[in-house]
Amino acid sequence: MIIGISALLFNIEEALDLCEKFSDIKHIELGIDNLDECIKLYKYKDRIEKLELSLSIHLPMELNACESVEYIRKSWVNFTKNISNDLKDFDIKYFNLHLGYVISNRLKKNKEKYLNNSIEFLRELCKEINCEITIENVYSNYGDFSNVGNTVYDFEYIFKVVKNNNVGFCYDTGHYLINKDNYIDSLKDKIKVIHLSDNDGIDDIHIGIGRGILQKKHIKEMLKIEAKYLILEINYEHIKETINNLNAIMGEV
Repeated sequence: MIIGISALLFNIEEALDLCEKFSDIKHIELGIDNLDECIKLYKYKDRIEKLELSLSIHLPMELNACESVEYIRKSWVNFTKNISNDLKDFDIKYFNLHLGYVISNRLKKNKEKYLNNSIEFLRELCKEINCEITIENVYSNYGDFSNVGNTVYDFEYIFKVVKNNNVGFCYDTGHYLINKDNYIDSLKDKIKVIHLSDNDGIDDIHIGIGRGILQKKHIKEMLKIEAKYLILEINYEHIKETINNLNAIMGEV
């Protein structure tokens, strides 16, 4: 399992400093929100290569794979295609995304409609980019809008139809703690990426493991999954402590 950290372009220098300091870190999952950030990333290409880091992209939170307006949904496909083209020299390992959000009353009345929209989005995206795509579990507070992808059912429904080896699951422990479901047992064969963080079960505060309510037993179960990437999606100040805790837990698995 390749250990990585999450970053945005504004703090990528700090992320690279961490990768230089901790040899266990071999990957960066970078959030890209605008196409011009792709050009700016080339400034760091030499250093990324020197550190022998691999790179993946976390697509914007605003992306809405379940969008009902087809024109808008396809614009997100084109946006991702453009990122893939602009970053072709980086050998991007995967694109990670959230399924999106819907007006709560509409989602409650017809969830399958929005899951089918997500399926269409993924099918179109697979035609446009030759790269792995991971879809991530999220949480929802059920206000005026609700997030899609906060139950095992959502992903089982999608994977039953989208039978493409390039489409996998990203298991986020922090989101799981807020909206719990049996993701590991139900989707372990689809899990390609793990986002590791801890919290208090209420707010997604991205603290290091051992600082919240994530149980050691759950971490052990997670480490048995044959995921390729383990992304520490946590406060950088907690990186060292979390790596030490992980190494200790791995020794017990």
